Amino acid sequence: MPTKVKIDFLVPGFSKCGTTTLCNLLDKHPGIYIPALKEPWYFSARDFEHQHEHYDQHFAPAGPDQLKGEGSVSYSGAGSEDISVERIHENNPECRFIFIARDPRRRIESSYREMHHSGVNFGFNAPYELGACLAELPQITQDSLYWRRISTYRQRFGDEAILVVLLEELQSDPVTVLQACFRHLGVDESCAEAIPVERLNAGRAKLYDTRFLRYLRTNPKTGFTLARLSPGMQDRILRPMGLRRPFGGDPVSWDQASREILEKKIYPDTRKFLEYCGRPPSVWGLNKEEQQ
Repeated sequence: MPTKVKIDFLVPGFSKCGTTTLCNLLDKHPGIYIPALKEPWYFSARDFEHQHEHYDQHFAPAGPDQLKGEGSVSYSGAGSEDISVERIHENNPECRFIFIARDPRRRIESSYREMHHSGVNFGFNAPYELGACLAELPQITQDSLYWRRISTYRQRFGDEAILVVLLEELQSDPVTVLQACFRHLGVDESCAEAIPVERLNAGRAKLYDTRFLRYLRTNPKTGFTLARLSPGMQDRILRPMGLRRPFGGDPVSWDQASREILEKKIYPDTRKFLEYCGRPPSVWGLNKEEQQ
């Protein structure tokens, strides 16, 4: 493995499930080092051969006795997990993993908000209807299949290397979850009670374009001017004008097409995942949801 850094642990998934918050909490342990760039995307990089020195630099400040880890969720993303797992295994076959998952409905809603918020960065307009968004962006569905995503890691590293925590449990009882994480990594768990919890990357802060703004983006007279502004500048200018609006606490509307994807494609996988984790289906309200 070309990198000089031996990675001790990873928080490779799942996306939109609280990995940013969890990595922030783990990094507060004196025996753990996570770089400021929590997601370097090294093991999944398409230009992998050109990233070795850059990756090493992220961990240069780590102390000699600190465990080194990071939280690139691309390592569990559909389409990149296979190559990531092989590269990670080559780097450290004894690597440990912490996966954090949440109710797949909430994960999908969070991804939907993110696609609207960040689509401007890539010149992409996510459909307003959730079903159409899932059809156009199948990655959202694939990354919600926790059982399928984690199975590659189980096969390569074994179950002893894997700890699964739930975002809902981290929110309700952070001390117990952190203690379990520290035990899994083999560091002192006694400092868990002293670590303050701060929720990061909240979905309600994400923004979306109004339909009129989308018209302006596609209009030849105004689109070029908008495209010259950085995404951050657009947010600062267009939000006060009411053209970029926060999702806030408004729920995402589930139409018939999105419900069918949830029930037929995602829930069967979710049940297997919860059984593997030792949690009942009711933890995410599957029984109640499927009866409606």
